[in-house]
Amino acid sequence: MLGAESSGRALPRSQTGKASCASPDRARARMRLFMQSQAESENIGAFLRWTLPTTTDVIFIALLWIIMLGPRSNRFFLDGDPGWHVRAGQHMLETRSIPHHDIFSHTMPEGWWVAYEWGSEVLMALFHYWGGLNGLVFFVTLVLAISYTLLYSYLRRDGYSFTFTFLLLVFVFAGSSFHWLARPHPISYLFVLLFSRILDLVEQGRWPASRVWWLVPIMFLWVNLHAGFIAGLLIVLTHAAASFLTWFAAPGEERPRLAPAARRIAGVCAATFAVTLANPNGYGLYQYLARYFRAVHNLNPDNELHSPSFQVLLFQPFLLAVVALIFLIPYSRHRLQLHEIATLALWSTLGFISLRNIPVMFFICTPIYARLLAGLNDPLTGILSRGPVLQRALRWLYARIERTMSIERRMKGHLLLGLTILLIVLLVSNHGYVGGHRVIDFRFSELEFPHGAITYLQSHMPQGNVFNDWGFGGFLVYHFYPNIKVFIDGRLDMYGEDYTRQYIDLISTPSEVGKQRESWKAVFGRYQIAWVMTNPDHTLRYVLDVDPGWRSVYKDGRCVIFVKKEGS
Repeated sequence: MLGAESSGRALPRSQTGKASCASPDRARARMRLFMQSQAESENIGAFLRWTLPTTTDVIFIALLWIIMLGPRSNRFFLDGDPGWHVRAGQHMLETRSIPHHDIFSHTMPEGWWVAYEWGSEVLMALFHYWGGLNGLVFFVTLVLAISYTLLYSYLRRDGYSFTFTFLLLVFVFAGSSFHWLARPHPISYLFVLLFSRILDLVEQGRWPASRVWWLVPIMFLWVNLHAGFIAGLLIVLTHAAASFLTWFAAPGEERPRLAPAARRIAGVCAATFAVTLANPNGYGLYQYLARYFRAVHNLNPDNELHSPSFQVLLFQPFLLAVVALIFLIPYSRHRLQLHEIATLALWSTLGFISLRNIPVMFFICTPIYARLLAGLNDPLTGILSRGPVLQRALRWLYARIERTMSIERRMKGHLLLGLTILLIVLLVSNHGYVGGHRVIDFRFSELEFPHGAITYLQSHMPQGNVFNDWGFGGFLVYHFYPNIKVFIDGRLDMYGEDYTRQYIDLISTPSEVGKQRESWKAVFGRYQIAWVMTNPDHTLRYVLDVDPGWRSVYKDGRCVIFVKKEGS
């Protein structure tokens, strides 16, 4: 009742344990329903078969509109990083080269910078050339919608009912939507799904074992698109470790049978790691990523790499999912395999360590949760038997849904899906306008960024070097690169820990900056700062307010702009 498809596609015994026996009357009723559905589906004309959408199409179409125009669509530009991602991609397209040194700041012209998301940044730039920020959001929306729809499709192919799969997808959607940002990381959701799926199909014997080697070329693409490829290495390593331990713990007579699989996955593990070196920076990518994690963790306590606060509603689905394991594992008829136990333990732990890992955990672990939940079929049937009215209502609803599903299996076309994508493409191409009304107009969040200051600077651009808040860095790069080089932006890994601490001291304790405990004037002199764009709440703002060498030329609720007086 809970998870298995009723129309002839039951879950494998390995997932649910011993199948429960239906009564003869119930079996005859199911057969009548099946025959009726078959008769109805035969009556569907050829035109409707090619035009009516499947549920997978409907899910994808709904996701496109919900992600792009739903209540969380205003969160795509909550930070300035999309700005420098887009300009980096444009720089690569224009110069036909990948930068290895900083191109955005006036303080670090020779700074070592690894553009480890270069492939994604090129794609972002192409979509931005086409549709501006609307085009960029369409790119991210497309990646997210494909990822969620693939998860839905995989679960349906595993034999789970529409109702069960849909409810599970809604939960995953709710638990991962907090990290929808117009940045490259959604691409990794798609790749973790592909990695996990291939390994699952091979483990279950549903795919030839040789197909596990597909992970190697997929990893080559992934490592050149986003640093989330580390998750792929962890996925393969988990399966390799589980396979080795299974072989090691097996009786002597079983080891020859298990050895080929253990050797194969170990080889794939080594090959996937080796292919990660096929990037523009080779092994330097790992050195740079180590520097990135160290800098961000040490310097930015509010960063998304830190642990989630469960007082925030957005993170509570993750907490519920982890706590639910206490009930699911002992009561489900599905017995977890070693690699499933390791996967749940690893990604639950990583989710507690860093909130950025929570969406990844959902995409990787949802198929395991589906098996555990489907294993509750018999216990729930016993509970529902005590409420016959509810049981009859659920059976009626379930029968109607499954009748629709049986008809859906004869649908062959994707006309509505194609028309929806075409409509969005035309909408973005027309700058978001329908007639004279603008339907979509994505821009950097007005709650976080001073759009009025950009308008001011476009007509009153100060001369010389700028000191800016790091949150404004990508915003300035997006609007004014290459005419303005910034003091700092979101690439804290490139600027390094010492430099970033110096910046933090400048905005908070201007009289004692950095290890040398210099005054802000000494630092400004070293970098030849001629104007400042800072948050009005920072201590530096109040210092400049009373300093005779500086004057305020612009102020709003988001920023204050100061210009150095001549002769100061």
